[in-house]
Amino acid sequence: MPGGPARTGSLHLPLAGTPVQALPDPGPLRRPGGGPVQRLGLSPFHRLRPGPGTVGIRGIVKIAIAGPGAMGCLFATYLAEAGHQVALLDHDRQRARRLAENGITVEGIRGRHRARPAVTSDAASVGAVDLFMVWVKAYHTADAVELHRAAVGPDTVIFTAQNGLGNPQRVLDKLPAASVVAGTTTVGANLRAEGRVHHAGEGDTVIGAASPGAAAALDGIASLLGDAGFPTTVATDIAGAVWRKVVVNAGINPLTAILGVENGRLLELAPARRLMEELAREAVVVASGQGVELDEQEAVALVVRVAERTAANRSSMLQDISAGRRTEIDAINGAIAALGPAPVNRAVAELVRARERLAGGRD
Repeated sequence: MPGGPARTGSLHLPLAGTPVQALPDPGPLRRPGGGPVQRLGLSPFHRLRPGPGTVGIRGIVKIAIAGPGAMGCLFATYLAEAGHQVALLDHDRQRARRLAENGITVEGIRGRHRARPAVTSDAASVGAVDLFMVWVKAYHTADAVELHRAAVGPDTVIFTAQNGLGNPQRVLDKLPAASVVAGTTTVGANLRAEGRVHHAGEGDTVIGAASPGAAAALDGIASLLGDAGFPTTVATDIAGAVWRKVVVNAGINPLTAILGVENGRLLELAPARRLMEELAREAVVVASGQGVELDEQEAVALVVRVAERTAANRSSMLQDISAGRRTEIDAINGAIAALGPAPVNRAVAELVRARERLAGGRD
């Protein structure tokens, strides 16, 4: 995400795990100061819906979060503080053991927070959860869902707000009957070290149904995230929201990674700015071909505004290149070029892949 050094989310191994004690059933959920919440049987999140004359229904929710990166650790910490039962799932057995022993520290805009959620690479030890959040890189989505599918039961709702295009479909390819909620977020965080997160900025989260069975869960998830400090809006056009974020990422991230510059430098270098704007225009045309109509002028202006607001920041793609990691170029500019005629997006995607190889992030 251009809001780096913050890393954000957006819509996407078979190791033995470090066992943790199975999370207990929270028992009957209760209204604030009142009796038990009626379980409607449609979705576990119906119990979180506001009822007539109430501020909102709150209860303990059992949550699994795949991916102990910046966003996974950030959400795990604040959701645990909100009183939910949180398990962090990691494909790396040794790292899971260290995180379980040392806990998670989040520092930044909300001060300093410490959390010790259950951490494991063995999803079976956690069991089926109410909410399964996917916070791995887009190219690891399918593997993460497959590895941790023991945490997904018939009533589990799967949430993805990762960067790029196609993440909900990657989930559904593995679990065709799943209830999948897609989203975008402008919350900013970066991983300073293992289990140490810098919360760089607050932001807005937008969610919507990515599968027919997910619509009933939206209000409850929005309430749950809001209570943890993540203001969340339910969108009727989640595809449009996802594409708008993709347009921004496509315009800024690859150029910063290729040039090795902070976001704001793209506005100061006339050739880079022209490329940034053309990347956005191409993305708008491709989105239209996918049935998502975006205003070209508004999209270009949005990319420029984000570059201005995050001028001093290093994009997540630049961070990945600098660290010798694989980037999410295939899910952003590469995905745009794969969906329609987008020669500039195709060219910059190839350049980023070349940078990855030079940096050792891709074979």
